[in-house]
Amino acid sequence: MLNILLPSLPYQRAIDPMWQDEMEAAQRHGHTVCLYDAERNKLYQQPNAQWPTLYRGWMLTADEYEQLEQLTPLLVPAAMYLASHQAPGWYAAVAEFTPRSQVVQADAAEEVVAALLRRDGRCFVKGLSKSFGEDSVIHSPEELRKVLGKHLENESQELFVREFVELSDQPEQRFFAVRNRAFGANGREFPSTLLPALAALQSRWLYTVDVAHRPDGQPLIIEVGDGQVSDTKEWTPAELYQTALQHLAESTRNSSTSDD
Repeated sequence: MLNILLPSLPYQRAIDPMWQDEMEAAQRHGHTVCLYDAERNKLYQQPNAQWPTLYRGWMLTADEYEQLEQLTPLLVPAAMYLASHQAPGWYAAVAEFTPRSQVVQADAAEEVVAALLRRDGRCFVKGLSKSFGEDSVIHSPEELRKVLGKHLENESQELFVREFVELSDQPEQRFFAVRNRAFGANGREFPSTLLPALAALQSRWLYTVDVAHRPDGQPLIIEVGDGQVSDTKEWTPAELYQTALQHLAESTRNSSTSDD
């Protein structure tokens, strides 16, 4: 079993309603649920010391995650969290399966973007862990300057600049992966041509892989994310706990038993 840390309402010992369904799913599967108030960096219950502790909640910065880690040991250490949550942690491992990209500082982005615009007419610009929504597709230097003015926190902020790839109308699919095994919603199988990417990412305990398809049907990886802070998208919480998180609980139990 696992201790599942879920978000509380700020300054209240009550589950954030956005996470109510997850709490019920976790409890149905026998996991202990503890509430975490990120505003106060406070746990309202102490996790069971005999079970691994997994965070499932809103995105945390590196500093915020380390603060949580100081409150209780976590199954996913901070370095592993960042290896999935931020692009520099996963891009090199799956570069051949995802659009060509580079990490650049914001004050150097214009030159990099200009080269992509001359070649392809557009490109994609996002933060290291989150896109800028519709603003992420850039068609001109002027658009880039407007986007940076709107979304940038400081000029030294790093950006993930990607080539623009045409995609089919097939909906993007989110897979939750435990080491080198990926689970899809409704029993969907992970594309066989992308299996080497799972092998390259398998040092991570829990992560997500978002898969889209080119117009010719070829699958490609759009994003890797940390499975603790990833939205369920097309998943139901019940299905997530029946598959990926059940496998995670069994894997950690078996690992602990073998260590003994």
